[in-house]
Amino acid sequence: MQFLRFPRPLLLALAGLLATAPILAQAPAPTPAVAVAAPAIQPSALPDDIVASKNVMLPMRDGVRLATDIYRPTVRGVATAGRFPVILVRGPYNKDADVAAAKIFVPRGYIVISQDVRGRYRSEGRWRPIADDPNDGFDTAKWIGDQLWSDQSIGTIGSSYNAATQHALAIAGAPHVKAMIPRNAMSNFGLYGVRHHGAFELRWLNWVLTLGNATGTPDALPAATRAAADPLAAPALVTLGEHVQAYARNLPLRAGTTPLKFAPDYEAWLIEAMSHGAYDDFWKNSGSSVVDHLAEYKDIPVYHVTGWYDSWGTSVANLNFVELTKAKKSLQRLIVGPWIHSSEHLTYAGEAQFTPDAALDRAAFELRWFDRWLKGIDNGV
Repeated sequence: MQFLRFPRPLLLALAGLLATAPILAQAPAPTPAVAVAAPAIQPSALPDDIVASKNVMLPMRDGVRLATDIYRPTVRGVATAGRFPVILVRGPYNKDADVAAAKIFVPRGYIVISQDVRGRYRSEGRWRPIADDPNDGFDTAKWIGDQLWSDQSIGTIGSSYNAATQHALAIAGAPHVKAMIPRNAMSNFGLYGVRHHGAFELRWLNWVLTLGNATGTPDALPAATRAAADPLAAPALVTLGEHVQAYARNLPLRAGTTPLKFAPDYEAWLIEAMSHGAYDDFWKNSGSSVVDHLAEYKDIPVYHVTGWYDSWGTSVANLNFVELTKAKKSLQRLIVGPWIHSSEHLTYAGEAQFTPDAALDRAAFELRWFDRWLKGIDNGV
């Protein structure tokens, strides 16, 4: 197999261009403690300088509670006193995986908070993709700012859906959010995401039928059990993704005709998304479109990240980055590398092999950004 080789990662000639972009500037009482379902993750899973509170159930404005993990600095097993900036991750793909972020940020003087979005894994409520994330993100950020360990500075990280929740936070004007790094985020679900200028993208049929990528993973059964109206139906949902091609040949999808009927939230969203061909209010809500809500979008520094081979690379660069640069005073930056979706750690894309420095050192990159905007360290950003 002959591999292509490139002299430098295309981590963007924009780097030089953006280096010239102007950098413009810009203790309430704590809320009552909430229930902790499991007091701490198993000690063997974390280094000695991190302590975790697992599955803290944060109440939203409508009473629904979202499962939240809190990772804090510790000295000899006791949480370190004082106030710290917070790194927030909100997503549908099981918050337990975000222990990796905790191991990066907590030793550097941050608190990391990871949350299952409404209706996913251990969180209560109905799952309606992105629709509830503006309000839920706002309520979560407000709660964080009210805690005695918070210095009221929040930064956000995450890719794909976990990047869309960041944009939802900014559009909602969430308090205390001061900087973000959304990676590979859609700009507009109706025109350049779930649908493409009206045409439904069939990969979303696959995404929902696999319960948001659960099928074939160790998390498949927990995701299916949480989604199922009847827990006994979970095994049918786990194997649903194995038959995507058969269901795709028999579109349109009708309610109650597949095992997805056991996961009514998923079925309802998929049928609705497939029925809205016109660019209507369903696609213009504050969770589904950045460009329709530029005026409301919080004026904070945002570092947009995407790949040349990511299907949303064009809209991240030409819509999210360009339009927010026009609309806001705070620094907007963009990095585009030779990556497919959410694969900044790789040095290849398909059969194209790049040089070793094609991989993004995401830990160093994100720490530097948040050290600047959350801690005020003059590090040249």
